[in-house]
Amino acid sequence: MTAPDTTGPTTTVGFYRAGVEVARETVPGYLLEIAPPASVQLRRPAAGEVHLVEDDDPFLECCGRLLLPWVNRHGPGTTVMDIPPPLPFDNDDLRTMWTARNRLTMARRPPTSGDAEWARLRRSVGSDVDWQLLELAVWNASVTLSNWPARSIPSVQWLPTDRTGGRILVGVTERSPRSHALPSGPSGMPALTARRSAAAQPRTLHALAAVAALLANALEAVPGINQDPFIRDRLTGLFRRVAQRSLPSTPVADPPPSSWPRPLSATYAACVRALTVITAVGPGSSSAPLSELWELYQAWCAEALRAAITAILGPSGVTSPSTSCIGQWSDGSATVELHYQPKITTGGAFSALGQKYQAAISDLEPDLLLLRQDGNTVRRLVLDPKKRSGLLGVDDLTLNASKYLWGIRAADQPARAPILQGVLLLAPLGGAASAHAYGLADTLIAHPRTGIADDIVVALLDVVRGGASALPPRAWKPRWS
Repeated sequence: MTAPDTTGPTTTVGFYRAGVEVARETVPGYLLEIAPPASVQLRRPAAGEVHLVEDDDPFLECCGRLLLPWVNRHGPGTTVMDIPPPLPFDNDDLRTMWTARNRLTMARRPPTSGDAEWARLRRSVGSDVDWQLLELAVWNASVTLSNWPARSIPSVQWLPTDRTGGRILVGVTERSPRSHALPSGPSGMPALTARRSAAAQPRTLHALAAVAALLANALEAVPGINQDPFIRDRLTGLFRRVAQRSLPSTPVADPPPSSWPRPLSATYAACVRALTVITAVGPGSSSAPLSELWELYQAWCAEALRAAITAILGPSGVTSPSTSCIGQWSDGSATVELHYQPKITTGGAFSALGQKYQAAISDLEPDLLLLRQDGNTVRRLVLDPKKRSGLLGVDDLTLNASKYLWGIRAADQPARAPILQGVLLLAPLGGAASAHAYGLADTLIAHPRTGIADDIVVALLDVVRGGASALPPRAWKPRWS
């Protein structure tokens, strides 16, 4: 990283949540473009000042490490801004959820022609890197290098009359002494004529050159990457070529980002995101890249439940990355499946364990659907993570449980409801339960600090096995509160 420049201009960056500044950093130079989550707006109220404003919806809270790339007269560098998570989470919880999301993403990743190389690198580095973002940066950089954007620069050339090429500029030719310096031809035409032509000039961006070079340096410092020097050198070499190709030959200012060629802007954004996740890697780091907390929490719940079922039933069978199924296990003569964000439409397109499902009123997408088929008998549970800062209220439970209990139907018996054995909401601090067993709804405690309790997972399997006809109120015994 370049040493801070204490004499040049600086940029102050503030992060605001519900109108309150929760983080503030000053970068020693000009702030380059950054890529915050979609729920965060970037505002520039004054010169040298940037405000990052979080959405007013408390369910869209963001937290984690935001990388601020900058450049000054000494070169590029980065400054880290840490956005604290809201209660009841801390930075260790955030890191736990982020790495769980990476494991879930990689488990569902479709194979590619380069999968073997990435697999070797993943084994060396581990799940701390968001490989999907790094692969996106590699893909964009490779495509851009193979067809680098250029622009046409008009120029004037002086060519002999008998030479073809370009459009003759009659006025320029007549007015210039150069055209009359040599004897004219037989027809009275000047010996030299001015011609207009266009030369292709590669587009350059200081910002892309800076972040590509920073990404190459950051990759070299990733713990474990030296175990595979061939891939390390290919990765760093790729981004260094992008940096070299994008560096302007003269110190000109970059045009506004809205005018950047699409390949360069896409490569820049991918490099910034990859640089963020690479920078967040390291021993002792308890943070993670800036993310929307609800997305991390629901991905962690999915991965934690998948791991807990695997601990009881054994390794999952192979599942297709093109489906919503993230786990399939044998349970005696029965088959158990766990689906992540299945899309249950009113048209009845979703199918699991040989049965089609449809939505009664409008399309539904439960976060988790646990099913068990034994012969002709299928039993089902919906589990829906809800990121809440306090106890989940009874109205929240009623609204979210009812839409699944009433809305999900078997396509061959659309008038029958409910077909679910229950709906369970997962919340960091737990919350309300249905007043009666036939209410088929409850809230379970699921927190990254303690995971999902073993007895809860055993009870879930007992329900889908038919050992419990419904969810008795407060049958669960959470370990932590």
